[in-house]
Amino acid sequence: MRSAVQSDAELVRRAQSGDLDAYASVVRMHESRLRTVLFRVLDDPRDVEETVQDAFVQAWRNLASYRSDAAFFTWLYRIGMNTALARRRRKEHPTVDLELLDSQGGSAAYDASPGPESVAEARAERSRIVEALAALEFEYREAVVLRDIAGLSNTEVAEALGVSLAAAKSRIHRGRLQLRGHLEPHDDA
Repeated sequence: MRSAVQSDAELVRRAQSGDLDAYASVVRMHESRLRTVLFRVLDDPRDVEETVQDAFVQAWRNLASYRSDAAFFTWLYRIGMNTALARRRRKEHPTVDLELLDSQGGSAAYDASPGPESVAEARAERSRIVEALAALEFEYREAVVLRDIAGLSNTEVAEALGVSLAAAKSRIHRGRLQLRGHLEPHDDA
């Protein structure tokens, strides 16, 4: 049985040789994961869709420059993030469409037939988390999203961000602390 990494590497190698079908498979393999990460960073679904498309176009154009020292997703993420950052700088006020967030696959575990109360509670909790993520400083949000949402290892986060492993761990830790601070109930009395 071939692992996903081997399959990914083989598809990328074939795509680098000009195989469009192999590149289409690479896109299908990574599109959802890239969209999920960028959605947590950009907040605007239209920007996410355009950024995902732009990232794959740029990746295709620069595929010859990809060297397999890092995971393909790490390389693709960096392209997507650079595109997202450029788009974000042009935006004045980012917004979050929570209805679309629900349809984008918020991954809460539900019973087979959830009642209206549990659905409402899950949506409210997801909304709190999205707001708390949006409140983080960008460098911390980026690190937490990559580690805890995209599931990258600390080493992969460091590679994706172009920082040392120690810096990546620090950003993840500080981001989690800030996130926890935003999510913990506060006494207003």
